[in-house]
Amino acid sequence: MKFILGLGCFLLSLSYSQSVDFRYSNIDKESLHAYAIKVASSSTLWLSEQINTPRTNRYRLFIKYGQSLILKEINNKKWILPNLELGVKPTDNLLLSGKFFGLHLDKDAPQVIGGGIHYITGENNNWTISFQKSAINGLNDFRLVSTSFNIKKLVHQSFFDMYVDFGANYYISNSYYNSVDLPKKIERDLNHIGLQFLIPFNSLNILISSKVSSENHLIQAALIKGF
Repeated sequence: MKFILGLGCFLLSLSYSQSVDFRYSNIDKESLHAYAIKVASSSTLWLSEQINTPRTNRYRLFIKYGQSLILKEINNKKWILPNLELGVKPTDNLLLSGKFFGLHLDKDAPQVIGGGIHYITGENNNWTISFQKSAINGLNDFRLVSTSFNIKKLVHQSFFDMYVDFGANYYISNSYYNSVDLPKKIERDLNHIGLQFLIPFNSLNILISSKVSSENHLIQAALIKGF
């Protein structure tokens, strides 16, 4: 109970401190289309993050909370975004995941919602094939829906687990912004490659990961708790 209360307070405090601005209003018309693509692709890279389960099979419920840093600046800002995910393992080879959280920004209060199915296979359960769909709702200027297909390889080390993953993402950004320089719909593909380290620490697992695409680079630090 103390862990749940502490985590709740932690999440609430961080949800008010994100360095993000999804608005298009400060962008000149010549750069608007390219900026909208950059925002959508960076957001898709963030939404493609998935929950990792520790190597032990004694837990069936998992909670992950982390912070992601988008390395390339967007409108002269380094974006810092939260990650909150839930995972349920009905069997040893199947994980169901969900994202349900909101952000409180200066001008927007977006909500992230999504779900995924992850099949764990291989001789030592060291391959994971995943399908995930997520959306950002509640923004003033656009709505984003992304679909991710991911293949992940687990490599066991002595005191940590390492994952190498390859992802193919497809996103649709529907614009509400009134401008002749911006199409109402942007549809694009985005591929990525990632490297993740999962380190057990007491009853928690510490996740440190990096993900690279042609558009941006994301670094994440997170905690995972099993129940």
